[in-house]
Amino acid sequence: MDPSCCWNKEQIAVEECPYIQGWDQQLLLNRKRRFLLRCIECPRFLEDLRAMNGQLDGLAGLFPYAIEELLALKMELQSLRSLNETRSREIKFLHEVSLVLQTSVDMDEVIAMALTAVTAGQGFGLNRAILLLVDKERQNLKGYFAVGPRRREEAGRIWQEIAERDLTLRELARHFFEEKMAAERERFRDLLELLSVPLSDNGHLFVRTLNELTSRHITDLLREPHLTREQAEALGVRELILVPLISKNRRIGLLLADNIINGRPISGEDLQSLETFALPVSFAIERASLYERLQEELERLTDANRRLQEQQEQILRMEKMALVGKIASNIAHSIRNPLTIIGGFARSLIKTTPEDDQKRRYIESIVRETRRLEAVLQEVLSYSESLHPTLDLWDVNQLVTGVYAGMQEDFKLARVTFQLDLEPNLPLVHIDYKQMAYCLRSILNNALEAMPGGGLLEIATRRVDDQLHLTLKDSGSGMSAETLRSITAPFFSTKDQGSGLGLSLCARILEGHGAELGVESREGAGTTFTIRLKITQGGTT
Repeated sequence: MDPSCCWNKEQIAVEECPYIQGWDQQLLLNRKRRFLLRCIECPRFLEDLRAMNGQLDGLAGLFPYAIEELLALKMELQSLRSLNETRSREIKFLHEVSLVLQTSVDMDEVIAMALTAVTAGQGFGLNRAILLLVDKERQNLKGYFAVGPRRREEAGRIWQEIAERDLTLRELARHFFEEKMAAERERFRDLLELLSVPLSDNGHLFVRTLNELTSRHITDLLREPHLTREQAEALGVRELILVPLISKNRRIGLLLADNIINGRPISGEDLQSLETFALPVSFAIERASLYERLQEELERLTDANRRLQEQQEQILRMEKMALVGKIASNIAHSIRNPLTIIGGFARSLIKTTPEDDQKRRYIESIVRETRRLEAVLQEVLSYSESLHPTLDLWDVNQLVTGVYAGMQEDFKLARVTFQLDLEPNLPLVHIDYKQMAYCLRSILNNALEAMPGGGLLEIATRRVDDQLHLTLKDSGSGMSAETLRSITAPFFSTKDQGSGLGLSLCARILEGHGAELGVESREGAGTTFTIRLKITQGGTT
Protein backbone atom coordinates (compact mmCIF):
# COMPACT_ATOMS: atom_id res chain seq x y z
CA MET A 1 0.00 0.00 0.00
CA ASP A 2 1.31 3.43 -0.94
CA PRO A 3 0.84 5.93 1.90
CA SER A 4 -1.17 9.03 1.06
CA CYS A 5 0.75 11.05 3.70
CA CYS A 6 4.40 12.02 3.37
CA TRP A 7 5.42 10.61 6.77
CA ASN A 8 7.62 7.91 5.23
CA LYS A 9 9.79 10.36 3.23
CA GLU A 10 13.06 11.80 4.51
CA GLN A 11 12.58 15.02 2.52
CA ILE A 12 9.47 16.44 0.87
CA ALA A 13 8.49 19.37 -1.32
CA VAL A 14 6.14 22.13 -0.06
CA GLU A 15 3.25 21.03 -2.24
CA GLU A 16 3.31 17.53 -0.70
CA CYS A 17 2.08 18.76 2.74
CA PRO A 18 -0.67 21.38 3.01
CA TYR A 19 -0.01 21.82 6.75
CA ILE A 20 3.55 23.17 6.47
CA GLN A 21 3.53 26.94 6.29
CA GLY A 22 6.14 29.32 5.03
CA TRP A 23 7.69 29.90 8.47
CA ASP A 24 8.44 26.23 9.21
CA GLN A 25 10.03 25.05 5.96
CA GLN A 26 12.81 23.43 7.97
CA LEU A 27 10.30 20.63 8.54
CA LEU A 28 10.63 19.74 4.83
CA LEU A 29 14.11 18.37 5.52
CA ASN A 30 13.58 16.97 9.03
CA ARG A 31 11.43 13.86 8.98
CA LYS A 32 11.45 13.34 12.76
CA ARG A 33 10.22 16.85 13.63
CA ARG A 34 7.78 16.83 10.73
CA PHE A 35 6.31 13.62 12.05
CA LEU A 36 5.99 14.94 15.64
CA LEU A 37 4.69 18.39 14.76
CA ARG A 38 2.52 17.75 11.72
CA CYS A 39 2.05 14.12 10.70
CA ILE A 40 0.43 12.86 13.90
CA GLU A 41 -2.29 15.53 13.45
CA CYS A 42 -2.60 15.00 9.67
CA PRO A 43 -5.89 13.36 8.53
CA ARG A 44 -4.06 11.56 5.73
CA PHE A 45 -1.63 10.03 8.22
CA LEU A 46 -4.54 8.79 10.31
CA GLU A 47 -6.06 7.27 7.15
CA ASP A 48 -2.76 5.52 6.42
CA LEU A 49 -2.66 4.29 10.00
CA ARG A 50 -6.18 2.90 9.81
CA ALA A 51 -5.36 1.22 6.46
CA MET A 52 -2.23 -0.30 7.91
CA ASN A 53 -3.91 -1.37 11.13
CA GLY A 54 -5.25 -4.52 9.54
CA GLN A 55 -1.78 -5.45 8.27
CA LEU A 56 0.03 -4.87 11.55
CA ASP A 57 0.37 -7.44 14.24
CA GLY A 58 0.99 -7.45 17.97
CA LEU A 59 2.95 -4.50 19.28
CA ALA A 60 2.55 -2.42 16.09
CA GLY A 61 -1.24 -2.60 16.57
CA LEU A 62 -0.90 -0.53 19.76
CA PHE A 63 0.69 2.34 17.86
CA PRO A 64 -2.66 4.20 17.34
CA TYR A 65 -3.19 4.27 21.11
CA ALA A 66 0.22 5.85 21.59
CA ILE A 67 -0.66 8.45 19.00
CA GLU A 68 -3.91 9.29 20.79
CA GLU A 69 -2.11 9.61 24.11
CA LEU A 70 0.54 11.79 22.50
CA LEU A 71 -2.14 14.10 21.06
CA ALA A 72 -3.86 14.36 24.46
CA LEU A 73 -0.57 15.21 26.16
CA LYS A 74 0.17 17.77 23.48
CA MET A 75 -3.21 19.46 24.01
CA GLU A 76 -2.68 19.47 27.78
CA LEU A 77 0.78 20.97 27.29
CA GLN A 78 -0.67 23.74 25.11
CA SER A 79 -3.33 24.44 27.75
CA LEU A 80 -0.72 24.63 30.51
CA ARG A 81 1.48 26.89 28.38
CA SER A 82 -1.50 29.21 27.78
CA LEU A 83 -2.35 29.22 31.48
CA ASN A 84 1.28 29.95 32.35
CA GLU A 85 1.34 32.89 29.94
CA THR A 86 -1.89 34.21 31.46
CA ARG A 87 -0.53 33.93 34.99
CA SER A 88 2.76 35.59 33.99
CA ARG A 89 0.81 38.47 32.47
CA GLU A 90 -1.34 38.74 35.61
CA ILE A 91 1.72 38.78 37.89
CA LYS A 92 3.31 41.50 35.80
CA PHE A 93 0.05 43.44 35.84
CA LEU A 94 -0.41 43.07 39.60
CA HIS A 95 3.20 44.13 40.19
CA GLU A 96 2.64 47.25 38.10
CA VAL A 97 -0.60 48.06 39.90
CA SER A 98 0.93 47.41 43.32
CA LEU A 99 3.76 49.87 42.65
CA VAL A 100 1.21 52.65 42.17
CA LEU A 101 -0.98 51.55 45.05
CA GLN A 102 1.98 51.37 47.43
CA THR A 103 3.50 54.71 46.48
CA SER A 104 0.45 56.92 46.09
CA VAL A 105 -1.42 58.49 49.01
CA ASP A 106 -3.84 60.41 46.83
CA MET A 107 -7.29 58.87 47.18
CA ASP A 108 -8.46 59.70 43.66
CA GLU A 109 -5.21 58.50 42.08
CA VAL A 110 -5.46 55.17 43.92
CA ILE A 111 -9.07 54.71 42.85
CA ALA A 112 -8.29 55.72 39.25
CA MET A 113 -5.52 53.12 39.13
CA ALA A 114 -7.63 50.40 40.71
CA LEU A 115 -10.70 50.85 38.52
CA THR A 116 -8.62 51.31 35.37
CA ALA A 117 -6.90 48.00 36.18
CA VAL A 118 -10.28 46.28 36.46
CA THR A 119 -11.55 47.60 33.12
CA ALA A 120 -8.41 47.89 30.95
CA GLY A 121 -7.53 45.20 28.44
CA GLN A 122 -4.03 45.04 29.97
CA GLY A 123 -5.75 44.30 33.30
CA PHE A 124 -8.79 42.19 34.05
CA GLY A 125 -10.59 43.35 30.93
CA LEU A 126 -14.07 43.73 32.42
CA ASN A 127 -16.32 46.36 30.84
CA ARG A 128 -17.32 48.37 33.89
CA ALA A 129 -16.24 48.80 37.51
CA ILE A 130 -18.18 50.62 40.24
CA LEU A 131 -16.77 51.52 43.64
CA LEU A 132 -18.93 52.03 46.74
CA LEU A 133 -17.15 53.37 49.85
CA VAL A 134 -18.21 53.30 53.50
CA ASP A 135 -19.08 56.81 54.67
CA LYS A 136 -18.80 56.51 58.46
CA GLU A 137 -20.03 60.02 59.16
CA ARG A 138 -23.27 59.55 57.23
CA GLN A 139 -23.49 55.84 58.00
CA ASN A 140 -24.06 54.73 54.43
CA LEU A 141 -22.41 52.81 51.62
CA LYS A 142 -21.89 55.60 49.17
CA GLY A 143 -21.52 55.32 45.41
CA TYR A 144 -18.11 56.94 45.01
CA PHE A 145 -16.83 56.35 41.48
CA ALA A 146 -17.32 54.30 38.32
CA VAL A 147 -15.28 53.59 35.21
CA GLY A 148 -16.39 52.23 31.88
CA PRO A 149 -18.58 53.01 28.88
CA ARG A 150 -22.33 53.43 29.35
CA ARG A 151 -23.30 52.73 25.72
CA ARG A 152 -21.99 50.48 22.95
CA GLU A 153 -21.12 53.43 20.67
CA GLU A 154 -19.22 55.04 23.51
CA ALA A 155 -17.38 51.78 24.19
CA GLY A 156 -16.22 51.53 20.59
CA ARG A 157 -14.84 55.06 20.66
CA ILE A 158 -13.06 54.58 24.01
CA TRP A 159 -11.55 51.22 23.09
CA GLN A 160 -10.37 52.53 19.72
CA GLU A 161 -8.76 55.52 21.43
CA ILE A 162 -6.98 53.24 23.90
CA ALA A 163 -5.76 50.98 21.09
CA GLU A 164 -4.42 53.94 19.09
CA ARG A 165 -2.56 55.45 22.05
CA ASP A 166 -0.97 52.08 22.93
CA LEU A 167 -0.42 53.08 26.56
CA THR A 168 0.79 50.86 29.37
CA LEU A 169 -1.56 50.28 32.27
CA ARG A 170 0.22 52.89 34.43
CA GLU A 171 0.19 55.43 31.59
CA LEU A 172 -3.48 54.70 30.98
CA ALA A 173 -4.34 55.16 34.67
CA ARG A 174 -2.29 58.37 34.87
CA HIS A 175 -3.98 59.75 31.74
CA PHE A 176 -7.38 58.87 33.17
CA PHE A 177 -6.57 60.42 36.58
CA GLU A 178 -5.23 63.69 35.17
CA GLU A 179 -7.61 64.31 32.28
CA LYS A 180 -10.85 62.36 32.63
CA MET A 181 -11.61 61.67 36.26
CA ALA A 182 -13.74 64.77 36.89
CA ALA A 183 -15.83 64.13 33.75
CA GLU A 184 -16.27 60.45 34.62
CA ARG A 185 -17.46 61.33 38.12
CA GLU A 186 -20.11 63.62 36.66
CA ARG A 187 -21.11 61.11 33.98
CA PHE A 188 -21.96 58.42 36.55
CA ARG A 189 -23.36 60.79 39.21
CA ASP A 190 -26.98 59.67 38.85
CA LEU A 191 -26.09 55.95 38.97
CA LEU A 192 -23.76 56.41 41.96
CA GLU A 193 -26.41 58.32 43.91
CA LEU A 194 -28.98 55.62 43.15
CA LEU A 195 -26.66 52.83 44.32
CA SER A 196 -25.92 54.46 47.70
CA VAL A 197 -27.41 52.42 50.54
CA PRO A 198 -27.70 53.05 54.33
CA LEU A 199 -25.41 50.74 56.30
CA SER A 200 -28.34 50.02 58.60
CA ASP A 201 -30.14 48.21 55.72
CA ASN A 202 -28.63 44.84 56.60
CA GLY A 203 -30.91 42.96 54.19
CA HIS A 204 -29.70 44.82 51.11
CA LEU A 205 -27.46 42.86 48.74
CA PHE A 206 -24.60 45.36 48.96
CA VAL A 207 -24.61 45.66 52.76
CA ARG A 208 -24.97 41.89 53.21
CA THR A 209 -22.01 41.22 50.90
CA LEU A 210 -19.92 43.73 52.82
CA ASN A 211 -20.93 42.49 56.27
CA GLU A 212 -20.46 38.81 55.41
CA LEU A 213 -17.03 39.52 53.82
CA THR A 214 -17.93 37.14 51.01
CA SER A 215 -17.74 37.80 47.29
CA ARG A 216 -20.82 37.12 45.16
CA HIS A 217 -21.38 36.20 41.53
CA ILE A 218 -24.96 37.14 40.61
CA THR A 219 -26.08 35.55 37.33
CA ASP A 220 -29.60 37.08 37.15
CA LEU A 221 -29.70 40.44 38.86
CA LEU A 222 -33.37 41.05 38.03
CA ARG A 223 -34.31 38.03 40.14
CA GLU A 224 -32.11 39.05 43.05
CA PRO A 225 -34.56 39.58 45.97
CA HIS A 226 -32.15 41.69 48.04
CA LEU A 227 -31.78 44.47 45.48
CA THR A 228 -34.37 47.09 44.57
CA ARG A 229 -35.89 46.85 41.12
CA GLU A 230 -34.86 50.42 40.40
CA GLN A 231 -31.21 49.69 41.24
CA ALA A 232 -31.18 46.47 39.20
CA GLU A 233 -32.62 48.24 36.14
CA ALA A 234 -30.22 51.15 36.55
CA LEU A 235 -27.25 48.77 36.48
CA GLY A 236 -28.56 47.44 33.14
CA VAL A 237 -26.99 43.96 33.41
CA ARG A 238 -28.08 40.54 34.58
CA GLU A 239 -24.65 39.26 35.56
CA LEU A 240 -22.60 41.04 38.19
CA ILE A 241 -19.80 40.26 40.62
CA LEU A 242 -19.45 41.92 44.00
CA VAL A 243 -16.18 41.90 45.95
CA PRO A 244 -15.97 43.39 49.48
CA LEU A 245 -12.99 45.62 50.24
CA ILE A 246 -11.68 44.86 53.72
CA SER A 247 -8.53 46.03 55.49
CA LYS A 248 -7.71 44.52 58.89
CA ASN A 249 -11.37 43.62 59.48
CA ARG A 250 -12.41 47.21 58.72
CA ARG A 251 -15.05 47.64 56.05
CA ILE A 252 -13.68 49.90 53.32
CA GLY A 253 -16.23 49.45 50.56
CA LEU A 254 -17.57 47.25 47.79
CA LEU A 255 -16.31 46.70 44.24
CA LEU A 256 -18.87 45.88 41.52
CA ALA A 257 -17.85 44.73 38.03
CA ASP A 258 -19.70 43.53 34.94
CA ASN A 259 -19.51 43.13 31.17
CA ILE A 260 -22.31 45.51 30.27
CA ILE A 261 -21.15 46.08 26.67
CA ASN A 262 -19.83 42.81 25.23
CA GLY A 263 -21.93 40.53 27.47
CA ARG A 264 -19.04 38.09 27.93
CA PRO A 265 -19.87 35.61 30.71
CA ILE A 266 -17.93 36.32 33.88
CA SER A 267 -15.77 33.33 34.81
CA GLY A 268 -14.76 32.00 38.18
CA GLU A 269 -11.21 33.07 37.34
CA ASP A 270 -12.43 36.68 36.90
CA LEU A 271 -13.94 36.60 40.40
CA GLN A 272 -10.86 34.93 41.87
CA SER A 273 -8.56 37.51 40.26
CA LEU A 274 -10.65 40.41 41.62
CA GLU A 275 -10.63 38.88 45.11
CA THR A 276 -6.83 38.76 44.98
CA PHE A 277 -6.71 42.30 43.67
CA ALA A 278 -9.13 43.59 46.34
CA LEU A 279 -6.65 43.19 49.20
CA PRO A 280 -3.97 45.69 48.01
CA VAL A 281 -6.71 48.03 46.77
CA SER A 282 -8.39 48.02 50.20
CA PHE A 283 -5.10 48.71 51.92
CA ALA A 284 -4.22 51.52 49.50
CA ILE A 285 -7.65 53.18 49.83
CA GLU A 286 -7.51 53.03 53.62
CA ARG A 287 -3.99 54.44 53.67
CA ALA A 288 -4.98 57.27 51.31
CA SER A 289 -8.05 57.97 53.46
CA LEU A 290 -5.91 58.09 56.62
CA TYR A 291 -3.44 60.38 54.86
CA GLU A 292 -6.27 62.73 53.85
CA ARG A 293 -7.52 62.83 57.43
CA LEU A 294 -3.97 63.40 58.65
CA GLN A 295 -3.57 66.30 56.22
CA GLU A 296 -6.89 67.79 57.32
CA GLU A 297 -5.85 67.45 60.95
CA LEU A 298 -2.47 69.00 60.17
CA GLU A 299 -4.12 71.93 58.38
CA ARG A 300 -6.51 72.38 61.29
CA LEU A 301 -3.63 72.38 63.80
CA THR A 302 -1.57 74.70 61.62
CA ASP A 303 -4.48 77.09 61.36
CA ALA A 304 -5.08 76.90 65.12
CA ASN A 305 -1.39 77.56 65.75
CA ARG A 306 -1.46 80.52 63.38
CA ARG A 307 -4.51 81.97 65.09
CA LEU A 308 -2.89 81.38 68.50
CA GLN A 309 0.23 83.23 67.37
CA GLU A 310 -1.89 86.07 66.02
CA GLN A 311 -3.78 86.27 69.30
CA GLN A 312 -0.52 86.26 71.28
CA GLU A 313 0.87 89.01 69.07
CA GLN A 314 -2.38 90.95 69.42
CA ILE A 315 -2.31 90.57 73.21
CA LEU A 316 1.32 91.74 73.28
CA ARG A 317 0.48 94.65 70.98
CA MET A 318 -2.54 95.58 73.08
CA GLU A 319 -0.44 95.51 76.25
CA LYS A 320 2.08 97.84 74.65
CA MET A 321 -0.64 100.11 73.31
CA ALA A 322 -2.40 100.11 76.68
CA LEU A 323 0.84 101.20 78.34
CA VAL A 324 1.37 103.91 75.73
CA GLY A 325 -2.26 104.98 76.10
CA LYS A 326 -1.97 105.15 79.88
CA ILE A 327 1.20 107.25 79.71
CA ALA A 328 -0.31 109.50 77.04
CA SER A 329 -3.52 109.87 79.05
CA ASN A 330 -1.62 110.86 82.19
CA ILE A 331 0.44 113.41 80.26
CA ALA A 332 -2.65 114.77 78.48
CA HIS A 333 -4.57 115.18 81.74
CA SER A 334 -1.57 116.94 83.29
CA ILE A 335 -1.32 119.36 80.37
CA ARG A 336 -5.04 119.91 79.74
CA ASN A 337 -5.85 121.94 82.86
CA PRO A 338 -3.09 124.55 82.48
CA LEU A 339 -3.75 124.64 78.74
CA THR A 340 -7.47 125.25 79.33
CA ILE A 341 -6.61 128.07 81.71
CA ILE A 342 -4.21 129.64 79.19
CA GLY A 343 -6.76 129.30 76.38
CA GLY A 344 -9.55 130.67 78.56
CA PHE A 345 -7.56 133.71 79.59
CA ALA A 346 -6.45 134.30 76.00
CA ARG A 347 -10.04 134.12 74.71
CA SER A 348 -11.15 136.53 77.48
CA LEU A 349 -8.35 138.92 76.59
CA ILE A 350 -9.16 138.88 72.89
CA LYS A 351 -12.78 139.90 73.64
CA THR A 352 -11.59 143.05 75.39
CA THR A 353 -8.75 143.89 73.03
CA PRO A 354 -9.56 146.34 70.22
CA GLU A 355 -9.01 145.31 66.62
CA ASP A 356 -6.31 147.94 66.10
CA ASP A 357 -4.34 146.98 69.20
CA GLN A 358 -0.86 145.72 68.26
CA LYS A 359 -1.07 143.04 70.98
CA ARG A 360 -4.20 141.48 69.47
CA ARG A 361 -2.33 139.40 66.88
CA TYR A 362 -0.19 137.91 69.67
CA ILE A 363 -3.34 137.01 71.62
CA GLU A 364 -4.94 135.53 68.44
CA SER A 365 -1.81 133.43 67.97
CA ILE A 366 -2.10 132.14 71.55
CA VAL A 367 -5.80 131.27 71.02
CA ARG A 368 -5.06 129.47 67.69
CA GLU A 369 -2.14 127.45 69.04
CA THR A 370 -4.04 126.63 72.21
CA ARG A 371 -6.92 125.21 70.14
CA ARG A 372 -4.46 123.12 68.11
CA LEU A 373 -2.89 121.76 71.28
CA GLU A 374 -6.34 121.01 72.68
CA ALA A 375 -7.16 119.07 69.51
CA VAL A 376 -3.96 117.05 69.85
CA LEU A 377 -4.77 116.36 73.48
CA GLN A 378 -8.26 115.20 72.52
CA GLU A 379 -6.72 112.73 70.04
CA VAL A 380 -4.43 111.41 72.75
CA LEU A 381 -7.36 110.97 75.14
CA SER A 382 -9.46 109.33 72.40
CA TYR A 383 -6.55 106.95 71.80
CA SER A 384 -6.68 105.90 75.41
CA GLU A 385 -10.48 105.52 75.35
CA SER A 386 -10.33 103.41 72.16
CA LEU A 387 -9.07 100.46 74.20
CA HIS A 388 -12.57 99.89 75.59
CA PRO A 389 -15.23 100.39 72.84
CA THR A 390 -18.94 100.40 73.70
CA LEU A 391 -20.59 98.38 70.93
CA ASP A 392 -24.21 98.66 69.87
CA LEU A 393 -26.25 98.08 66.67
CA TRP A 394 -26.04 101.05 64.30
CA ASP A 395 -26.92 101.88 60.71
CA VAL A 396 -23.66 102.64 58.88
CA ASN A 397 -25.46 104.84 56.33
CA GLN A 398 -26.75 106.95 59.23
CA LEU A 399 -23.17 107.17 60.58
CA VAL A 400 -21.85 108.36 57.20
CA THR A 401 -24.55 111.00 56.69
CA GLY A 402 -24.05 112.23 60.27
CA VAL A 403 -20.29 112.69 59.78
CA TYR A 404 -20.90 114.28 56.38
CA ALA A 405 -23.35 116.78 57.87
CA GLY A 406 -20.78 117.79 60.50
CA MET A 407 -18.02 118.35 57.92
CA GLN A 408 -20.03 119.97 55.14
CA GLU A 409 -18.52 123.40 55.85
CA ASP A 410 -14.99 121.93 55.76
CA PHE A 411 -15.64 120.39 52.32
CA LYS A 412 -16.97 123.69 51.04
CA LEU A 413 -13.95 125.65 52.29
CA ALA A 414 -11.59 123.04 50.82
CA ARG A 415 -13.46 123.21 47.46
CA VAL A 416 -13.99 119.46 47.56
CA THR A 417 -16.97 117.88 45.78
CA PHE A 418 -18.56 115.20 47.92
CA GLN A 419 -20.49 112.21 46.52
CA LEU A 420 -22.47 109.67 48.55
CA ASP A 421 -23.35 106.26 47.11
CA LEU A 422 -25.10 104.40 49.94
CA GLU A 423 -26.68 100.98 49.39
CA PRO A 424 -30.17 100.90 50.97
CA ASN A 425 -31.41 98.29 53.45
CA LEU A 426 -27.99 97.37 54.80
CA PRO A 427 -27.97 95.26 57.98
CA LEU A 428 -27.16 96.96 61.28
CA VAL A 429 -23.66 96.33 62.61
CA HIS A 430 -22.16 96.33 66.10
CA ILE A 431 -20.02 99.48 66.42
CA ASP A 432 -19.08 102.18 68.92
CA TYR A 433 -20.74 105.11 67.14
CA LYS A 434 -18.52 107.75 68.70
CA GLN A 435 -15.29 105.94 67.89
CA MET A 436 -16.33 105.06 64.35
CA ALA A 437 -17.37 108.67 63.74
CA TYR A 438 -13.94 109.77 64.91
CA CYS A 439 -12.35 107.20 62.59
CA LEU A 440 -14.33 108.50 59.59
CA ARG A 441 -13.47 112.12 60.41
CA SER A 442 -9.75 111.20 60.64
CA ILE A 443 -9.79 109.57 57.22
CA LEU A 444 -11.79 112.45 55.70
CA ASN A 445 -9.42 115.03 57.23
CA ASN A 446 -6.46 113.18 55.70
CA ALA A 447 -8.28 113.20 52.38
CA LEU A 448 -8.90 116.97 52.60
CA GLU A 449 -5.22 117.56 53.37
CA ALA A 450 -4.28 115.43 50.34
CA MET A 451 -6.41 117.75 48.11
CA PRO A 452 -5.18 121.31 48.98
CA GLY A 453 -6.47 122.64 45.65
CA GLY A 454 -9.84 120.88 45.86
CA GLY A 455 -10.97 117.61 44.30
CA LEU A 456 -13.50 114.81 44.47
CA LEU A 457 -14.30 112.72 47.54
CA GLU A 458 -16.56 109.66 47.21
CA ILE A 459 -18.07 107.52 49.96
CA ALA A 460 -19.87 104.25 49.15
CA THR A 461 -21.38 101.48 51.28
CA ARG A 462 -21.92 97.94 50.03
CA ARG A 463 -22.76 94.52 51.40
CA VAL A 464 -20.19 91.92 50.23
CA ASP A 465 -21.05 88.39 51.45
CA ASP A 466 -20.92 88.51 55.26
CA GLN A 467 -19.16 91.88 55.39
CA LEU A 468 -20.21 95.49 55.06
CA HIS A 469 -17.73 97.57 53.03
CA LEU A 470 -17.37 101.32 53.61
CA THR A 471 -15.19 102.85 50.89
CA LEU A 472 -13.72 106.39 51.02
CA LYS A 473 -11.94 107.45 47.82
CA ASP A 474 -10.21 110.80 47.21
CA SER A 475 -8.60 112.27 44.11
CA GLY A 476 -5.66 113.68 46.03
CA SER A 477 -1.90 113.39 45.70
CA GLY A 478 -1.73 109.78 46.89
CA MET A 479 1.03 108.23 48.97
CA SER A 480 4.37 106.59 48.32
CA ALA A 481 4.82 102.89 49.05
CA GLU A 482 6.97 103.73 52.08
CA THR A 483 4.31 106.07 53.54
CA LEU A 484 1.63 103.47 52.82
CA ARG A 485 3.49 100.87 54.88
CA SER A 486 3.79 103.19 57.93
CA ILE A 487 0.51 105.06 57.71
CA THR A 488 -1.15 103.27 60.63
CA ALA A 489 1.95 103.19 62.88
CA PRO A 490 1.53 105.25 66.09
CA PHE A 491 2.99 108.75 65.96
CA PHE A 492 3.86 108.45 62.26
CA SER A 493 3.12 111.69 60.41
CA THR A 494 4.23 113.38 57.22
CA LYS A 495 3.05 116.74 58.58
CA ASP A 496 5.26 119.06 60.57
CA GLN A 497 2.62 119.72 63.18
CA GLY A 498 0.65 116.46 63.14
CA SER A 499 0.37 114.24 66.21
CA GLY A 500 0.65 111.08 64.11
CA LEU A 501 -2.25 109.52 66.00
CA GLY A 502 -5.16 110.04 63.57
CA LEU A 503 -4.93 106.97 61.31
CA SER A 504 -3.11 104.98 63.98
CA LEU A 505 -6.03 105.58 66.31
CA CYS A 506 -8.42 104.75 63.46
CA ALA A 507 -6.67 101.41 62.87
CA ARG A 508 -6.78 100.74 66.61
CA ILE A 509 -10.51 101.47 66.74
CA LEU A 510 -11.23 99.17 63.78
CA GLU A 511 -9.13 96.44 65.34
CA GLY A 512 -11.24 96.75 68.48
CA HIS A 513 -14.32 96.25 66.28
CA GLY A 514 -12.86 93.17 64.60
CA ALA A 515 -12.89 95.12 61.34
CA GLU A 516 -10.22 95.46 58.65
CA LEU A 517 -8.78 98.62 57.14
CA GLY A 518 -7.57 98.38 53.55
CA VAL A 519 -5.59 101.22 51.96
CA GLU A 520 -4.78 101.47 48.25
CA SER A 521 -2.83 104.48 47.03
CA ARG A 522 -0.63 105.57 44.17
CA GLU A 523 1.26 108.85 44.01
CA GLY A 524 -0.68 111.33 41.87
CA ALA A 525 -3.70 109.02 41.58
CA GLY A 526 -5.45 109.40 44.94
CA THR A 527 -6.10 107.07 47.85
CA THR A 528 -8.89 104.62 48.67
CA PHE A 529 -9.64 103.53 52.23
CA THR A 530 -11.90 100.49 52.67
CA ILE A 531 -13.35 99.61 56.07
CA ARG A 532 -14.62 96.02 56.18
CA LEU A 533 -17.07 95.46 59.04
CA LYS A 534 -18.31 91.99 59.93
CA ILE A 535 -22.06 91.44 59.79
CA THR A 536 -22.76 89.51 62.97
CA GLN A 537 -25.73 87.25 63.59
CA GLY A 538 -27.45 89.98 65.56
CA GLY A 539 -27.35 92.39 62.60
CA THR A 540 -30.71 93.12 60.98
CA THR A 541 -31.91 94.84 57.81
